[in-house]
Amino acid sequence: MTDDQTLESLRVMNTVKSELVDQGTSFSRYYVSFPNCCPSRASYLTGQYSHNNGVEDNVAPLGGAAKLRADETLPVWLQRAGYTTAHVGKYLNTWGEDGNISPPPGWSTWYGLIDPSTYSYYRYSVSDNGQRKDFGDAETDYQTDVLGQRVVDFVRNQPTGGKPWFLSFTPLAPHAEAPETGGQGPQEGSGTEFKWAFPKPAPRHERSLVAKAPRGPAFNPDDVSGLPEELRNQPKLSDGLEKLIDQGYQLELEALQAVDDWVGTIITTLKDTKQLDNTVILFTSDNGFFHGEHRLAFKKYYLYEPAVHVPLIIRGGPFGKKKQATQVVGNVDLAPTILALAGAAPAANWNFDGIDIAPLAKDPKAGTDRGYLVENRSGRGSTKGVVTERYKLLVHHTGEEEMYDLDKDPDELQNIAADAGAASLKKELRRRLDVLKGCKGAPCLGRK
Repeated sequence: MTDDQTLESLRVMNTVKSELVDQGTSFSRYYVSFPNCCPSRASYLTGQYSHNNGVEDNVAPLGGAAKLRADETLPVWLQRAGYTTAHVGKYLNTWGEDGNISPPPGWSTWYGLIDPSTYSYYRYSVSDNGQRKDFGDAETDYQTDVLGQRVVDFVRNQPTGGKPWFLSFTPLAPHAEAPETGGQGPQEGSGTEFKWAFPKPAPRHERSLVAKAPRGPAFNPDDVSGLPEELRNQPKLSDGLEKLIDQGYQLELEALQAVDDWVGTIITTLKDTKQLDNTVILFTSDNGFFHGEHRLAFKKYYLYEPAVHVPLIIRGGPFGKKKQATQVVGNVDLAPTILALAGAAPAANWNFDGIDIAPLAKDPKAGTDRGYLVENRSGRGSTKGVVTERYKLLVHHTGEEEMYDLDKDPDELQNIAADAGAASLKKELRRRLDVLKGCKGAPCLGRK
C-alpha cells in the first residue's frame, strides 16, 4: 500500500505493470471511502466505513491510531486462523507518538515506523518488535529501501511447509516529507502556504524522470461555477504554484521508482523460495492526491476522482491474468477479500460493510448495481457522497449538491445536480446515499 499515489501515476511503474497488471486483475473502479491516510487505513484493517470503525481523521479527537479498536482487526483474525502476520512500514497516524511502540494486537512480526518520523525518508525511527531503531542520512538509510529489505528478509525466512503468512508492506512513498524534516516545498494552508514539503526519491532515481503534472480538462479551470462555494472562492493557480505542482509531481514519480524496484525484488524472492504460486499479491494506495485539478494543489480530502479513485491490482489465486474488473469496489472490501482467500473469519459479532470481490473478478455481471459511500469530515464540515456504476452524487454540509455523469464527464466539470432532466436520478441517488451514510453491514452495499 503506497501513500497518496494517484491512479494516473501507475504508468511510470514498469515492474508493477509487467508483474502485477499483466499477471493479475486490475479493478478499474476502485475507490477509497475517506481520502485521508488514517481513515482509509482503518477501513482496510476493519472492512468498515469510518462511521462504523470510528476513525474519521488523522489526529484526535476524530481520528489517529488510538481511535481504532485494535483488538479486532484483519491481522488479529488472520492470526486466530493460524497465520503468521507481519507489518513493515507506516501504520496509522500518530502511532508511537505517546512513547508506546509495542506492536499492536495481531502482528507476529512488527517493523513499524514511529510517528512523527514516519514522514522522513531519512532520519526516521522504527519499532522492531518493540525495540526502537534510529536511522540517519546515509544512502543506505533511505526509508523505502530499508523497509523493502525487511520484507524480503521476512519472505526468505518463512520455512517450507510452515504456517501460512500475511504481510503488509506500507512505504511512505510517494507522500511528501513533513516540513520539519528540512524538506523544501509548499505547505498546505491558505494562499501559497501548504502543509507538506516534497517527497524524496532514492539517490539512484534523482532526476531520472522529466515530467509535468497532467494538464487535463480539470487542471486549473477557468469555470468553477458548478463547485461548492468553498472552492468557487479559490483563485486560479498562479504560474509559480503551477511550477511547484510540477516539481512535486516529478519527485512523486521518482519516489515511486524505489517501490517499483522492491515489487520486482519481492516477486523474485517469492519465485526463488517457491512461494509465488501459492501467494496472492494486492497493490493499492491509501488515497490519491490533487495536482491542480479543480484548482486544488497539494491536497487530498475532497471527494473528486484524483483523491478517491486509486489503483487496485491483485495477482494470484482466483484473480486471472490481464483481466480488468469494472465494477465499483472499495477499500472496505480489502479485509473481507483477504479473509476469504485465507479461509479465515472475523469475530462472530463483526459486521463487514464490504464484500469479497473475487467473485466480481470472475463474473463481470456480478455487483454492478452497487453504490459506494465516499465521505470526509473535519472541523470545517463534511461531505457525503455515493458512487455508482455511472454517477457520483456529493452532498455537502452546507446543503450544496454536486452530481456527475462519470461516463460522459470523468473530469467532473459539468455539475448536473440542478438539471431538471436529472431530478429523478438525483432522487434515487439521494435515497441510496441516505441508507449508506448510516449503514452497517449488508445495507452498505447500497443497491438500487
